[in-house]
Amino acid sequence: MTDQNAPQKTSEAAPEGPPHDLVHGRGQKPAEAPKGNLTASHKAIDSADVATDQVQTLTDLRVQKLLTDCLSDRRLQRYAPAAGDAGVAREDIYLWNCDLSEAFHFALHMAEVTCRNSIHNALTYRDPRWFENATFLKILDPVRRKDLDNAIADETDQQGDVMDAHHMVSALSFGFWEHLTTKRFQRYLFPKGFQRVFKHAPWDAKLEDLHDLIESVRRWRNRIAHHNAIFDKGPSSKYQDALKLIAWSSPDLEAWVATRCRVNQIINARPKGE
Repeated sequence: MTDQNAPQKTSEAAPEGPPHDLVHGRGQKPAEAPKGNLTASHKAIDSADVATDQVQTLTDLRVQKLLTDCLSDRRLQRYAPAAGDAGVAREDIYLWNCDLSEAFHFALHMAEVTCRNSIHNALTYRDPRWFENATFLKILDPVRRKDLDNAIADETDQQGDVMDAHHMVSALSFGFWEHLTTKRFQRYLFPKGFQRVFKHAPWDAKLEDLHDLIESVRRWRNRIAHHNAIFDKGPSSKYQDALKLIAWSSPDLEAWVATRCRVNQIINARPKGE
């Protein structure tokens, strides 16, 4: 019997993200920045789309001095030309760059994990213990062979006798997985085309195209991880690369990731003066 006085559950709407057509660059006009209630530098950001506690603005000279003292004048000066053009403080551009870097995390996370899992499927198809396979080890570049040996040692210390190939996936760098898409591995891993592993990649794409795409995503991820400026380095194009890499493994996952990412909103929320 149902309790008439019990509180009724209400379903929550799924989090909104950038319009999927905009994400795919199908010719739409740039998303119009919603009108918000924040400070002048970030007035284009609507709190319904971006949490206000994630949007930092600098209206206090004391805080600007604090950041200059702690981050260095030279570091912040990198953002001064863009700030001057926009009529805002360089710290506003710096924090906008931080917001943009943060917004990329989810798409890059999914791109890297799905990519290495797809390549790992090709490895385990050849040999469930591929990391001990003599033919595979001979093909590896000496530097990557050393990376593999170190990963095996570390995982063996942590996992003991239960260590298997799946433990190696996250133990190895993205650069290692990128290396496996070079031409030296074409006959070993992709004799009938890499599309048998990346099942949704274009059939006319070459292995070199996959390698270049992975390299682009990896370099962009590293740039963000090292806290470098990304706002003027083609973030829209790099976002498309991350989504494309996901889509080559799963278009459905790519579509879902696109609904959750805030990259386009943050790009459109570039700080502007009065």
